[in-house]
Amino acid sequence: MQQSLLSPPVYDQEILKIFLSVLCGSVLGFEREIRGKSAGFRTLALICFGSTIFTICSYLLGVDANRDRIAANIITGVGFLGAGVIFRNNISVSGITTAASIWIAAAIGMLIGIGEYLLTGISVALSLFVLYVMDYIQFWIDNRFQQRNYRILFKDKNEADATCRKVTQLGLRYNHLKVSRTDQQITLEMVVNGKGDQLEIFNSWLLEEQTIGSFYW
Repeated sequence: MQQSLLSPPVYDQEILKIFLSVLCGSVLGFEREIRGKSAGFRTLALICFGSTIFTICSYLLGVDANRDRIAANIITGVGFLGAGVIFRNNISVSGITTAASIWIAAAIGMLIGIGEYLLTGISVALSLFVLYVMDYIQFWIDNRFQQRNYRILFKDKNEADATCRKVTQLGLRYNHLKVSRTDQQITLEMVVNGKGDQLEIFNSWLLEEQTIGSFYW
């Protein structure tokens, strides 16, 4: 029997896409949630979910010549959301990875919306690899190749030479060396590069030296 024109259409594929988008967004958001980030479990699930809905609407509207119009506005809206989670303080910028997670969650939602399930699976797998596995790689890199800007204040200029020798003895490297004097105080400014554990030993040495008034990094 032919389906009546008045009966509602069946959107089995669209319903599947909606549930799949919530699942993928939740999986991506779990990593941000356990790290206590501003955009976590629910946020990324809603972003992926919303991107899928807008993508479905884009082709259900039936405008063949301009189907990318809604997709382009998804990217614009996600850009505003990403900018809202990036914060800058005096010495660093935080929230960039969270903003990138919002961006990729929206992209995956759009892939689900157009029915590219294979690309969706590959994208989710690679995103999880970057968020989880590469975090350990980044920690190893950061620990092995740290860079700190030191500003050391002491009274005797000879101690500046001793400080440079100590840096070399610990297997660290320094550059941008600058020595200045104000009244009776000598200031040494230097950029030190090397392993994190060796830098901690250098910090302990600075704390124990009686001729050093203070230091900052």
